[in-house]
Amino acid sequence: MWKTTTSLAPCELVYVKRAVLPIEFEIKTLYTILQLGMSLSDAWKECIGQLHSLDALCQEAPFHTEVVQKQCALWHDHHIQNRSFQPSDWALLYDSRFQDFKGKFQIRWLGPYEIKKVYDNGVVYLCTVDSERRALLVNGHCLKLYKKNPSKEDFFLDAANELMMIPFGLLQH
Repeated sequence: MWKTTTSLAPCELVYVKRAVLPIEFEIKTLYTILQLGMSLSDAWKECIGQLHSLDALCQEAPFHTEVVQKQCALWHDHHIQNRSFQPSDWALLYDSRFQDFKGKFQIRWLGPYEIKKVYDNGVVYLCTVDSERRALLVNGHCLKLYKKNPSKEDFFLDAANELMMIPFGLLQH
């Protein structure tokens, strides 16, 4: 029988069972009957039962394929992070040039960049924050938000606003 590199026949790879071909069965029928002491009608019933089970497996194969594809799609979609970017946010851009060279001290994120516009299809229009202000369009999956350091005035205003939110009774301990 023809085999693949996995030492399994193509039918075994698809249906997880060896194929029962009528020619092989006819050749082995008399030998099997003599060994097992079966009657010819019992042997034919066994053959028909094997063919029915193989036919059932053939009918179930598309369903199993669809189930596996849905599971793979769910697993893949589960690991995609939904990122929402707003104009005037800052972002870092992933540098995919060094993707194959895993190094300990390599910088993989470029930037920061300022987001100018976000399109519906996931494309983001970026601008560099330096004096040159170069613009580029990138895929949104290659970005992550960059938290810029607040100025002193913004820091103290935020701290004061947080203190105003705390009830007065909690501050008198």
